[in-house]
Amino acid sequence: MENTDAEIEKIKKEIDELNDILWKQRDSPSVNFDPDNELAINLQRSRSINYKFGEARTLLNEGMYAFIVKNNQALAFFNFDTSLKIFEEIKNEKWTSNAYVTRAIVRNSIGSPEIALYDGLKGVEYYKRNQNDLDRSMAFYVMGTIYKDLKKYDEAEKYFKDGIEGETIRNMWSGRIYTSLSNIKMEQGKYQEALDLGMEGLAIVRTVANAIGESRALNDIGIIYRKLVDYKNSLEYLLAGLEIRKRNNLKHFILGSLIEVAETYLTVGDLENAILYFSEAEQYGIETNHFSRLTIIYSNLASIFKIKNEFQKAIEIYEKLVELNARSDKKEKESKLTHSESKLLKEKEEEIERLRNVELKKAYEVIEQKNKDIHDSITYAKRIQYALLAREEFLKNNLPEHFVYFNPKDIVSGDFYWAAKVSGSKALVSGSAQNQKPEARNSELFFLAVSDSTGHGVPGAFMSLLNIGFLSEAINEKEILKPNEVLNFVRQRLIDNISKEGQRDGFDGILICIEKPFDLAQGDSLQSGIKIAYAAANNAPIIIKNGEILELEMDHMPVGMGERSDSFKLYSVNVDKGDVLYLYTDGYADQFGGQRGKKFKYKQLNELLLSISKKSMTDQKEILEKTFAEWKGDLEQVDDVCIIGIKI
Repeated sequence: MENTDAEIEKIKKEIDELNDILWKQRDSPSVNFDPDNELAINLQRSRSINYKFGEARTLLNEGMYAFIVKNNQALAFFNFDTSLKIFEEIKNEKWTSNAYVTRAIVRNSIGSPEIALYDGLKGVEYYKRNQNDLDRSMAFYVMGTIYKDLKKYDEAEKYFKDGIEGETIRNMWSGRIYTSLSNIKMEQGKYQEALDLGMEGLAIVRTVANAIGESRALNDIGIIYRKLVDYKNSLEYLLAGLEIRKRNNLKHFILGSLIEVAETYLTVGDLENAILYFSEAEQYGIETNHFSRLTIIYSNLASIFKIKNEFQKAIEIYEKLVELNARSDKKEKESKLTHSESKLLKEKEEEIERLRNVELKKAYEVIEQKNKDIHDSITYAKRIQYALLAREEFLKNNLPEHFVYFNPKDIVSGDFYWAAKVSGSKALVSGSAQNQKPEARNSELFFLAVSDSTGHGVPGAFMSLLNIGFLSEAINEKEILKPNEVLNFVRQRLIDNISKEGQRDGFDGILICIEKPFDLAQGDSLQSGIKIAYAAANNAPIIIKNGEILELEMDHMPVGMGERSDSFKLYSVNVDKGDVLYLYTDGYADQFGGQRGKKFKYKQLNELLLSISKKSMTDQKEILEKTFAEWKGDLEQVDDVCIIGIKI
């Protein structure tokens, strides 16, 4: 019987949970917990439900277990390679990177830093782009370790410091980074600085129960004390590190510890203990097939037996060294043959890549030209759009004290601000319902719209041009002078022209109408006690009056097809000298940013406007610009922004 969807999800969760445990335990494997059986079951369950992600993670964990506990390099790399292939097939970028990084640190630990560097560079790219990922310090630690072993200390130190930069919570990797920085300072002869960093690293790894990290820190501190000629402390720390490695059956690491302890005993002239630890190290060297360390062991043992005048034993050790060198030469020749074959294959791949790059270059040039053409067209469209927006000179003549903060997300904008003036026979009392004959009134009407069209960029710009055209038609051609009736007219024009297929394009916005006597001197403030008529579609104007915010009324529907088709209401508000009127779209309030990446929100925007309302209009605009930029930071701007402030 097949599993239900709920059962499959439960199995996936269990697979992921075990993989999480094993992934975290890879640096503190316990001899009391043999994951062989758990790994086999996890792999079988993943494959039975075709859960590729679970299969790949299990194989990656199996590879680490094979290397650290079983000392089976062939099985380890087979599992690494298989898991990497699956991660790439399912396009999981993070775990593809983790597979590369894991393979890199293992290759480096067996003495192949040059090959490890390739894997490390492939793996670390993801974490350079994803600074907040919890595994980031692991990847930077691996890269720093590889460069350290390549004796490229500047590059190593850079990666190590990048790995702990901005960390608020210390983990096993940050502890190991401090230990590695200590190792660099030791190589540079800065022993006291090395000791301080080593102690800091040891304190961190002890808090996270990291066996490999703790043993590494203890071992390195022991070596530093040896450099400082403090052999008592040196042996104390080296033996403590060795004890942890033996307790956790970390064979590769036990080998390194035994050599360090033996060399320390040799340095202080304790030849018997030196022989004891070098001899034990030999057994681990043979078991792990570590040629370079066996060479160190045999060379030291031969020297010790010569000092002790035990020449027969010295000869026996030299014979082992000769045999080891012969095996090493054979392996090197085989490696060179493999390298030659790989070189030919690489040359073929490079030729294919070269040819591919030629084609890519041609394609890139075509795309680049098309992009330039498109960019030029959009830039020209911007000139057209800006020509239809309210001109600054026109606004200045009708609104002596004002500012316009207009910040499109792209080159062209869905937000727009538009103004018109009607005089003579077309004039009426602001907010009144009656048209009046020219001889009855000697006044003029000033209209200002601040609106947010559907979309942004090129689609939004098309809508803004269409909306401006319909507003102009309503007021200048049809002589509709009530703001609410203007919006009713524009809505119907939009529905008739672009909403026949159910599209809901249009705009949210505010249209105000201010009546001005003809004798209003240019440069003076607007008269006190005047009435402003307006209509508002999903956007409400606000007024700052006597140090308080007044949020005015609005209709909860767009100009265009929506859930409601009621007539827009005609609103009016009395304003006095010193009041400040603000009209804005939603772009400022909706911008993500700040320390937590949250929206700015309308409440914070209105409070900001209240706090700056007594400043000059120039200063207000500058503060709004600066606040928006600081809030947004490195995040992408999400929408067009338009705010207009008018001081009465």
